[in-house]
Amino acid sequence: MQLSAFLNLIRWKNLLLIAYIQIVIKFLFFPHFTIASNLTNFQFFILLTAIISITAAGYIINDILDIETDRINKPIKVIISMFFTEEIAKKWYLYLNTLGIFLGVFISLKIQKPTLSFIFIGAALLLYYYSKKLKSLPLIGNITVSFLVTINVLILLIFDLNSSIKDHDYNLVFSTILIVSFFAFCINIIRELVKDIEDVNGDYYLNMNTLPILIGRNRTKYIVTILCAFLVILLILFVTIFASEYKVISLYTIVFIVLPLLYITLKISKIKSQKKLHKISSLLKLIMFFGINIFIILAFTK
Repeated sequence: MQLSAFLNLIRWKNLLLIAYIQIVIKFLFFPHFTIASNLTNFQFFILLTAIISITAAGYIINDILDIETDRINKPIKVIISMFFTEEIAKKWYLYLNTLGIFLGVFISLKIQKPTLSFIFIGAALLLYYYSKKLKSLPLIGNITVSFLVTINVLILLIFDLNSSIKDHDYNLVFSTILIVSFFAFCINIIRELVKDIEDVNGDYYLNMNTLPILIGRNRTKYIVTILCAFLVILLILFVTIFASEYKVISLYTIVFIVLPLLYITLKISKIKSQKKLHKISSLLKLIMFFGINIFIILAFTK
């Protein structure tokens, strides 16, 4: 039970998705293109461990600082105080952050790019400050956490992609990662807003100032509708432009990304219950997963 509770505390499913993103890019996407990489497999797994450790620590500090809110919004899912004391949770937060920063600094020095160490130090600090202050601010908190999610897609572009030879393959890999990163950023902002609507009661009780509290749930739903519609239009434009060259990806994008987003666009303003909002949040996470799989499809249909 303790192990199960700990895995839920560090959001093991989200960590698994992060690992999936990195492994897909490193071992399925990059090898299908004639590009040079900086990291050996061992160095890659050190980098991945650093990312997962800092992210897990971020989830722990978020739960530590959110105990009162969670008791209102999701009482049956409260872990700290029910399965672990706050002191034990803080120790795990310290251990995981220390491990993540140490490994991040080590790998930055190993590839002779010491300034990249600040990515790990900055991420750890930003995750703490997000949980402490930023998440209660309208949009700023949503943008912050979405930026951190985007870094998980961009990280191998920064650490592993060798830019010494910028040929067609390099440009294709570079632009694909940027496009998917932008997609992940947009989806995560939408998902964070949906979660804010879902958690409005507990946030209001603790005097937080999230967007649904500031402008109301219905207006926030309209903003979510506009963002979803914007993303749908953007994706349709991409499909229209590249359909002749990338038929499989275009079809995949329409079926697994555009149509689910269109469903959310049409439904979100009518949803009232927390249960249905949670389903929309889960659907957005699934759309994110489908978006990441574009790396696999592009690699095998190149």
